[in-house]
Amino acid sequence: MRYAALDLECATSDTGNICEVGVVLMENGKEVGRYRSLVRPVVESFGDWQRWNFDYGLKDTLKAPAFPAIWEEVKRLIGDAPVVAHNAGVVECKHLGHAFSFHGLDAASGPVFYCTLELAKGHWTELPKHGIKHVARHFQWKLDHHNPESDARICAAIVEEVAKEQGTHAWDALVTSNQWAAHRIPQYQGRIKIAAKPTGPRTRAGYAHELIAWKPTVPLAQMAPGLRFILSGFDHAVKSKLREAGIRKGLHYKRYIKGGIDFLVADAKMGVSKYATCVEKQIPILSEAEYKAALKAMQP
Repeated sequence: MRYAALDLECATSDTGNICEVGVVLMENGKEVGRYRSLVRPVVESFGDWQRWNFDYGLKDTLKAPAFPAIWEEVKRLIGDAPVVAHNAGVVECKHLGHAFSFHGLDAASGPVFYCTLELAKGHWTELPKHGIKHVARHFQWKLDHHNPESDARICAAIVEEVAKEQGTHAWDALVTSNQWAAHRIPQYQGRIKIAAKPTGPRTRAGYAHELIAWKPTVPLAQMAPGLRFILSGFDHAVKSKLREAGIRKGLHYKRYIKGGIDFLVADAKMGVSKYATCVEKQIPILSEAEYKAALKAMQP
């Protein structure tokens, strides 16, 4: 069983502003390669959290190579191996998608990702939390959290432990037996600009380039009062009308998926993080037309 584990760190909260990469390569249960490097961030700044938690500073990262050179080294190490990361679909794939777009790299040539958070949640249902540090503490694995090589090594340890407990020795068998979803680096149209986040509210024009096409997940069993929903991809005017239409029917509008929702209504394209969460948690996604039809069919 051959695969790689990867973790990223960012210099700021700006998506794609990668400042460090850590990778370990696993083969037949043994670590056969590793790579760790600082990356020159696009937004030349360090957030407060980064200053408190990293053992290096902004000046160190500004001396590092830019992302394309670092990614060439990563590709040289991992080859065509699948890659695991913790919360891959929401975090690593999104950051890499922005970095690939900004630097003019082809996201379609990137590796297939699998999420060790999903794997841990599905296999160790008895654990109260499944974050890297919580799983590492449970198994007493050594962890230097936010050292990306160490975090990547814990991702690999999760894969190895699940495979051992399930008696699995082949990658395809591990994926199939756990119904483990694959994630890809998003391919954005045009070149995304990585810049410091604005302080004011975002307009749809400001984030339209981040939206992606989506496919249905699971059907909604029945539209009924009390269901919780969110909206994704719509401009403000349409979003307001759809929100109010649901509220009038007794639905509860939520701003975020966190905390639980019963379904999501999406425009032709939707936010990549929300889509990844809907796929992972099997949350129904409705089109605008399906949503309106379901509301119309509700008993008055």
